[in-house]
Amino acid sequence: MTSAYCPAHITCFFRPVHSSDVLSKGSEGAGIRLKAGTLVHAEETHGRTRVFIDGVESEAKITKLALGYAAPGRNFEIHAVNDLPTGQGFGMSAAGAVAAALCAAESEGGTREEAFRAAHAADIVGGGGLGDVSGILCEHHQPTRIKAGLPPIGRAVDSGAEFPVLTVAVLGSKMSTAEVLGNKDICSALEAEGAAALAEYKRGMSVDSLFRTSNAFSKASGVETAEASEAIRRLNAAGIRAAMCMLGNSIFTDAPMDAVKDVLGEVFARETSSTADPAAIIRKA
Repeated sequence: MTSAYCPAHITCFFRPVHSSDVLSKGSEGAGIRLKAGTLVHAEETHGRTRVFIDGVESEAKITKLALGYAAPGRNFEIHAVNDLPTGQGFGMSAAGAVAAALCAAESEGGTREEAFRAAHAADIVGGGGLGDVSGILCEHHQPTRIKAGLPPIGRAVDSGAEFPVLTVAVLGSKMSTAEVLGNKDICSALEAEGAAALAEYKRGMSVDSLFRTSNAFSKASGVETAEASEAIRRLNAAGIRAAMCMLGNSIFTDAPMDAVKDVLGEVFARETSSTADPAAIIRKA
């Protein structure tokens, strides 16, 4: 059995970038690389590939694609343990795909770089996030993707922002990334507002400007949910910075979890931090 851990990644704002080359396709924008993530245990099997997420068998399309790209023709039984919910803008599909691909690549005699290529391709083809794998690969607390695609085709730089405490909170039902990105009108708005947000953020990267830019982007692009809008308003009124996670019915803030729950009540909340620890990418056993 092989095990790998991969940190999750929040996207704060983004601009979709299209390309016929899957490694060039992705997004520009800003994100936060989390300490929380996904631990995967993988064992090769002679039967079909099966994926269990938090003990429940799942279709796990993106993880299965990553396994197929990393180790063609081989089958695995995957057990993934998530620190955060899926479908809420925390990049859990990407984290699971990276961890699974690392395990599969090891069994195939492949490299870490090949595993990341497999995970990025799976996330793109499978309808997941456009920039999460690139953000995870960038070993900084707050990677800013200034060129789309998986590095070294794409490029992510360090903003210098760090989050010793970061709380994420789920406010309502899941959002489908594939459905949002498949809507031409929404995608056009994301492209325009994402370009404006990145240009604004590059003028002065900081924790404060990250929240300001993220708030402006979610409102102007039309993707901000009613629940996120109300939660941000209530937290701001209490003197707490917060912004929406892309793309989820969820928010992130640099306030402690107890302070968030004092304002919002008994929502799902998890306190974590940002990470730039290269060792956090993979832990084998």
